[in-house]
Amino acid sequence: MKDKILSYLKKEKKGADVHQMMDYFGFKGAFDFKELMKILNRLEDDDLIYRDTNDVYHDLSNYEIKEGTVILRYNGTAFIEKETGYNKIVDLNGALHKDVVWYINGKGGLYVIKVIKRNTDTVIGTIYRYRHTYHFRSDDERLKGFKITNFKSYPLKDKIKVRCIITDYHKKEMKIEKTICSLDDPRCNELSIVYGAHVPLEFSPAVLKEADRLVMGTDMSERRDLTNELTITIDGESAKDFDDAISIRKDEKGYILKVHIADVSYFVKEGSAIDKSAKERGTSIYYTDQVIPMLPEKLCNDLCSLVEGKERYALTVEIHYDLKADVIDTDFYPSIIKSDHRMTYTAVNKILNGDKKTIECYPDLIGFIAIAKELSDLIKAKRKKAGAISFDDDEAMITLDDEGRVIDVKRRERGVSEGIIEDLMIEANVAVASYMHYLDYPMIYRVHDRPKEDKIKIFFEVLEGLGYKIKGDHYMIYPKQLQEVLLYFKNKEEESVISKLLLRSMAKALYDDVCMGHFGLALSDYCHFTSPIRRYPDLMVHRMLRRYVFKADLTNYEKDKKRMHDIAVKCSDAEKRATQIERDVEEVRKAEYMQDHIGEVYKGIVSGVTERGIYVKLENTIEGLLAIEDLDGYFEYDEKMMTLRSTDKVYRLGDRVTVEVTLDLNDRPGVRFILYG
Repeated sequence: MKDKILSYLKKEKKGADVHQMMDYFGFKGAFDFKELMKILNRLEDDDLIYRDTNDVYHDLSNYEIKEGTVILRYNGTAFIEKETGYNKIVDLNGALHKDVVWYINGKGGLYVIKVIKRNTDTVIGTIYRYRHTYHFRSDDERLKGFKITNFKSYPLKDKIKVRCIITDYHKKEMKIEKTICSLDDPRCNELSIVYGAHVPLEFSPAVLKEADRLVMGTDMSERRDLTNELTITIDGESAKDFDDAISIRKDEKGYILKVHIADVSYFVKEGSAIDKSAKERGTSIYYTDQVIPMLPEKLCNDLCSLVEGKERYALTVEIHYDLKADVIDTDFYPSIIKSDHRMTYTAVNKILNGDKKTIECYPDLIGFIAIAKELSDLIKAKRKKAGAISFDDDEAMITLDDEGRVIDVKRRERGVSEGIIEDLMIEANVAVASYMHYLDYPMIYRVHDRPKEDKIKIFFEVLEGLGYKIKGDHYMIYPKQLQEVLLYFKNKEEESVISKLLLRSMAKALYDDVCMGHFGLALSDYCHFTSPIRRYPDLMVHRMLRRYVFKADLTNYEKDKKRMHDIAVKCSDAEKRATQIERDVEEVRKAEYMQDHIGEVYKGIVSGVTERGIYVKLENTIEGLLAIEDLDGYFEYDEKMMTLRSTDKVYRLGDRVTVEVTLDLNDRPGVRFILYG
């Protein structure tokens, strides 16, 4: 019977419903109907036929099946990402935003026939009470229309945020799974983002119990005692976990740098409860003044943290340079250190700027810091010559009051000391990656591919529109070319915009078991080694260094080689999740801040141009949309040149505009502007 149905549907190019098939095959009664439905359901499960929204069945052999990602707009329209031609989706078939699907090109547009990978399994929203009845409103307008099936069995209150689990994508049904917070909580929006991402916020009793049993060891035979060497940590004022410290000196031959990294691998053994938890988390997540740590507090803030005045275990990278900062020799070993000073970036910057009061507080560090800057300057010059790309740092500093409300947003100023530590940490990362790569030991590398040709071509076309003459072409791009672009726009109004546009044109840095180099840093070997308290890939690098270099144990060589790839992929996925959370929280916190400034006027720069309108960036790093419908006149979008053009006006990247903050009438996340004057 299955073959007969397939043969019939293959002939019926417009498809057929159940009743048409009942008549065609002479079926009658409820029994025949049930048997026919069983066969049709099996054919659907086997991806041989497709049922559209009108319950009409089609033979899929009549169509070309493609795979793609659904993009769902806030206005309800949907399309397939990167699909050429007319790509509007007529039938989503239960698919949601960013779902990976199989689809066909049918009458009037595209039809989703099957969801291959779900992007969304939860819906975050607010419960409202209206006239003795509770209603639900999704935070994401693209997820509207879902119905809660357990309203009656769940204790409800007015104006509370909840997390719901989707139970049926086709019927759009879900059930409340967790109460997040009250709308009166100043942190409600950021909590909604965190809970929506399913980030584990608490450690299990097994993990905490295991952490409580951990103590410093007594056997120092494998460690070099560096406790008498002048050693310091340099971090931000609010830092609580200190996973890197430095020692440095200079003699007639050159510089000797020692980068000490917390020996997390000594305490966190593979397969332990703590290790499994850390692997699941992948990374610590930082947002506003909060952190979701990868490791329990006893480890990240105590045992592993290189606290001032406390003896701590470390893995040390020792690098010898000549007077030109060329590497002469490197060494790696377990050590025990004692930080002499918990320094902050602010304090070090004051010393470098000659602040007498700060200098008097740290007389033993004046020469130390001068040597560190001297070496950093030489390293920076060499890296610049190699073509390393240095992006404009446009990080926001969000200040909260005691209750968690945003009271200020401004651009975070970056001083010289931040650059010194960054340079020295990169040196340690390169040293470890080069050594492990040379010996072909199992390893997780930090890799960054060259930009895709289509993306960099668009970037070059925008530059040409701004009057910049391109050196070379987009077919074989080198870091040096892109570095020259950023240097050209340095200290110009367009600097932050060009930096951001280039960053979007670049490939994403990932973790991989194959050493493919780092394009942005212009390095052939690179890894993450310096933050094992907050990054799982760094912890894995420590383990490989300990196993294959310190202990020379090749027993698990083949096994380790095979498993590095899967671990690297999981680490990359964890990093993407953390980055998305941090960006989403920052965006919503900035929007909250601007809600208190509606009607105020700001000067900004056009940072993006799309068919929806222009994005304007203010000096405090806040970015908002000036919608095309709010512009005077009729504008056409030029995708190639990234401009909006009318008969007498053109908006392009880098233009200066004056805008007024307005209410978000479309009720979408983010800040909205209108033109002022």
